[in-house]
Amino acid sequence: MKHVLLLGTGGTITAEISGNAWKPGSISVEELLSYLNIKKELKNVRLTVKELFNIDSSDMQPEFWVQIAKAIYSEIKQNDIDGVVITHGTDTMSYTASALSFLLQNLPVPVVLTGSQIPPSQPNSDARNNLLSAIRVATETNLGEVVIVFNNKIIRGNRAKKLDESGFDAFESIAVPPLGYVVDRIKLRRGYIKKGNRRKLKLYDRIETKAALIKLYPGFDPKILYKLIDMGYKGFVIEGFGAGNIPINFNSLLPWIIRAKEEKLPVVISTQCIHGHEWALLYENGKKALKMGAIPAYDMISETALVKLMWVLGITSEINKIKRLMLKPIAGEISSKASKYGA
Repeated sequence: MKHVLLLGTGGTITAEISGNAWKPGSISVEELLSYLNIKKELKNVRLTVKELFNIDSSDMQPEFWVQIAKAIYSEIKQNDIDGVVITHGTDTMSYTASALSFLLQNLPVPVVLTGSQIPPSQPNSDARNNLLSAIRVATETNLGEVVIVFNNKIIRGNRAKKLDESGFDAFESIAVPPLGYVVDRIKLRRGYIKKGNRRKLKLYDRIETKAALIKLYPGFDPKILYKLIDMGYKGFVIEGFGAGNIPINFNSLLPWIIRAKEEKLPVVISTQCIHGHEWALLYENGKKALKMGAIPAYDMISETALVKLMWVLGITSEINKIKRLMLKPIAGEISSKASKYGA
């Protein structure tokens, strides 16, 4: 019998109608299991259920990621756990999945996040299928990483991006293919997945919340960025245009990047594009940013770059070490092929 730790954090999968709106966190995970009548299909699975939060995922905070990581670490160390499933709202699920991929390293078992686009009480809800699929991945695979299982797709957590506000196929794997699919039997991309690790499970329990993700737009005023430095922010991800391009002739960001470098504050440049990430073809507007000391995100999603920077800043404030860690693939979040271009 497989032993699964089921952690509840809320989200649409726990929502019920309140007034004229859906309210996530209206039912507990135990109530969800009963409501979906799901245990009858889990004859060979023993569930340990814990409710950590019961919130709309829009209210998810970086400090909560650490709490989730600590709960997983404790249960794996103290009990014979074969897999972990986390029910979570879809809006910030990819942020949490990314964070856990850095906070928990050398995972011996799968850590699977899932949720739903339609509350379980509604006709044609995807809650039952997603939860069952997540439990199957947690018990039937030898994955040793954090993944999102949604609409029968298995996606590396730090490569997942929500692209559909309400459709069942909400998440897409960016820059890399999905790890696999849940069909009659689970199909995985052999040679690409990370298997359960026999090395000692490692927990990182510090994260720096004073990091900012800034999306550029025509007319963006760099004074905003100076203000963030004055407010005590420790690091920045700038979501640039195209292949990491920023303004350098009008409303130039270059003087601000120089200021950040002088104060030993990391500036990471990512892209607003969903696909591409071809850093070998940088324009002058991107190359000058790197020459001034900015760090390329390569094929990291902007959200992942932010979360990774928060994790790195929780480890060190030494700028050279920050740069090394940001450029180093830690949990499959950055392709070694992409990072060959160098900074």
